[in-house]
Amino acid sequence: MSFTLLLVALFLAHLVADFYLQPMSWVNDRNSRHFRATKLYLHVLTHGIVSFIILALWEFNYGWNELARVVCATLLIMLSHFLIDLAKSYSNKGVVPFLLDQLAHSIVLVMLAVWLTDYDEFYALIWQKLIAIDTLFVICAYILVLNPSSVFIRMMLEKITQGFATSGSIPAAGHSIGLLERGLMLSFILMGEYAGVGFLLAAKSIFRFGDLKASEEKQLTEYVMLGTLLSVSVTLLIGMSTVYLVKLF
Repeated sequence: MSFTLLLVALFLAHLVADFYLQPMSWVNDRNSRHFRATKLYLHVLTHGIVSFIILALWEFNYGWNELARVVCATLLIMLSHFLIDLAKSYSNKGVVPFLLDQLAHSIVLVMLAVWLTDYDEFYALIWQKLIAIDTLFVICAYILVLNPSSVFIRMMLEKITQGFATSGSIPAAGHSIGLLERGLMLSFILMGEYAGVGFLLAAKSIFRFGDLKASEEKQLTEYVMLGTLLSVSVTLLIGMSTVYLVKLF
């Protein structure tokens, strides 16, 4: 309990300091001036203050009442945040650098939470929860509905796509829409919210209806319908199989 409580509290402190107490002008200053940016140091100091409050509250309620541990952990958070954000300032803008930045911060917080709490609780959480067989089933399901399903659907539709050009559409966008669509459908199925699947399909049909009506191409209509039905069928099969296996084991 203590590990989970501290980790969630540290994540909360990180989110508040990173996304609510950091104006966009600070981000721009960091990205343009790098280690010379005064706003970078203000941001690191903000993280230090928020983290110190969380760590002190936890240490003197659930820990060993040692101020030195709080100060040491706070300094580690500040140093790691400075180095990670400084490295990010030299990278290109985009989703990947953002995700890597947040992943690095998260790893630091997890390591600190492990150090400040009981190691046994952390290992129990890893082995009993994250590596449980039902968790592995769910992970496999999400992996299957993404790229493997895309390959299967593309192979099934190859004969149809040979008959017409797809200029005017963006292949990468269509692929991304398919991934997002199947990911959402699988999530709804695993939660038992089948109405969400219906809502998703209805929303997609509304947008597609205008496109197909404008194009007035029968072959394109058949392609879209077949692609959608294949995507739904594959996701339903994987999702319902996963639910069955989780209940079985």
